Amino acid sequence: MDRRAITRKRFATLVAACAVATLAPAAPASAAPAVATSITLDRSGGFAGQHQTFLVNRSTPDGRPVLRLAGRGDFLRLRASYLPKNPCCDRFEYRLTVTYRGGFRKTVSTVQGTSGVPEILWTVIGDVERVGAQP
Repeated sequence: MDRRAITRKRFATLVAACAVATLAPAAPASAAPAVATSITLDRSGGFAGQHQTFLVNRSTPDGRPVLRLAGRGDFLRLRASYLPKNPCCDRFEYRLTVTYRGGFRKTVSTVQGTSGVPEILWTVIGDVERVGAQP
């Protein structure tokens, strides 16, 4: 092989390597710790058809543990909703919205009694109901 052919081959390899590096996705957001700054829980329904809102932020007494839970990877990987096959009859509906440092928001919805809901979602909902302020 002559010198030009070798140079062209090396140049083509370099260009291909740069293209792959450029197209490679950035590190996933879950690689960096997510810092939850607030959680809003909207609970509606039940037998009386009530609606309540609970708010936890960094100044909420006993709120920091639930904010840490909402920043964990298993919470961040939750789907947007966990809904029952039959939505009938006097159950509470929950919509949990977590705001993270930098403005990113994650909202997860579920209904009381739905099977297959990850335990961390029920834990966060219960903790927010327990320590959250009602505006």
